[in-house]
Amino acid sequence: MHKMDNAQTQQDRRPGATSSDWWRFSSYEIRDECIVAAEGAKLEWYDPWIEFGTGTATVGQAPGAVQPAYQSLMKLAQQLGLSQEKPLNPASLSQTSRALILEWCQRHGLLGVLLSRWESISLAPQQVGEGLWIHQKYSHAFGQVVQVQTTRGDVEDREATVSIHELNDHMPVDEPPGRTWGRFFPSVPFSQRDTFPYPRPYTVEFFRLYGEPLMDFCKAARLLVGAISFLGPKQPESNTASSLAREQALEAINLLRGKIPNVLDPEGDGSPKERRVAPSLLASFADMAVQDWLYGRSILQCTCCNMPFVSGSYQAQYCSVSCRLRHQKRRLRAQMKQARALRAEGQDLPQIAATVGQTSVIVKGWLQGSTGKRVKFTGGANTRRSQ
Repeated sequence: MHKMDNAQTQQDRRPGATSSDWWRFSSYEIRDECIVAAEGAKLEWYDPWIEFGTGTATVGQAPGAVQPAYQSLMKLAQQLGLSQEKPLNPASLSQTSRALILEWCQRHGLLGVLLSRWESISLAPQQVGEGLWIHQKYSHAFGQVVQVQTTRGDVEDREATVSIHELNDHMPVDEPPGRTWGRFFPSVPFSQRDTFPYPRPYTVEFFRLYGEPLMDFCKAARLLVGAISFLGPKQPESNTASSLAREQALEAINLLRGKIPNVLDPEGDGSPKERRVAPSLLASFADMAVQDWLYGRSILQCTCCNMPFVSGSYQAQYCSVSCRLRHQKRRLRAQMKQARALRAEGQDLPQIAATVGQTSVIVKGWLQGSTGKRVKFTGGANTRRSQ
């Protein structure tokens, strides 16, 4: 495990909340359809859980509500149009969409798709001296803990293999590193993907070489966001297909967060402390969504920007203060426009105020402001005198 450079308190975190150091680079780029750290980018660690459940509510949301990190992935997926109904083709993403992905990764890091899928990797034997070979195997133990098995001697004939599974499947398959593992290391020449001495996962060397193919990033985002959308109160099912879709979504959530174990860490005084450690950012997001669900928070759609957001109040309408203010201004302008149109039709002040849902004093101010003159209403539908 890595220590974060900027230590932050975790004392206000929800009971039983997960904590996992995660890495991100100061900038990313897309190279050969793979998201990688930009040249010279700075590596840092942070905890995506540090603000989970500790923030303050935005206007229009329930007290104690805060937008969790996974909400930003839901928003990104909607902006990219990662719909379950249409084929996934990251190669067709526009430059604007690609810029959104890079901006998101700069803030959160990569999803860690490979780290959510692997079980073990046996590296190709490496010669370390004349007649001396070394063979290493990395196995995913729990959380971000990796067991290393090293064998020296007559091991040059051993083959490199990876045990890996799909994101929505728990059954691993054995395959050469070049088939799946190597795709996440774009700087490794294609001809060396089966024999390259890959660094141990969760090390600095691993992070600097690791990249996420656009296809894998978008596929993982779509899987998680699609599954999260089914969390919440179960609605009356109209057919067997919708019931099966919900069941599959819940299974996907469980698979994505399934490798988050409870581990014991010693406190400063030596006493044990239990915490949960996620193997990837993807797993953390899945666990955040489940915890929100258990705490009674639901996914809603912002009245202003139509983007998804999370709230503990079913009456919440906006994902942010800026959206609330923007929507209020839009509604105000529409009411003013309607009031002027109704006055042009000859309606009197009480009628206009009742129609647009404002007081007569406010409507009178609108109409006076639009003409630059004082407008006096005498009560008749067609009576007005300008002064």
